[in-house]
Amino acid sequence: MEYVGLKEIAKILGVTTARTFQIVSDYKDFPKPKAKLAMGRVWSLKEVNAWIGKHPVRKVGRPKKTV
Repeated sequence: MEYVGLKEIAKILGVTTARTFQIVSDYKDFPKPKAKLAMGRVWSLKEVNAWIGKHPVRKVGRPKKTV
């Protein structure tokens, strides 16, 4: 089984680690961590990918200005 931390999840999602922390905290259906280590929490990569597959990608940020 492969495990991932916040930084790896952030890279997969294409967001910052801070945003990933918010996602993990705010989404009640986000997978529970498999362990809490000195370096932080770790999740099953398979479970994280399954969760990502159930959530549509949203565009974030401000729209680009047109001149």
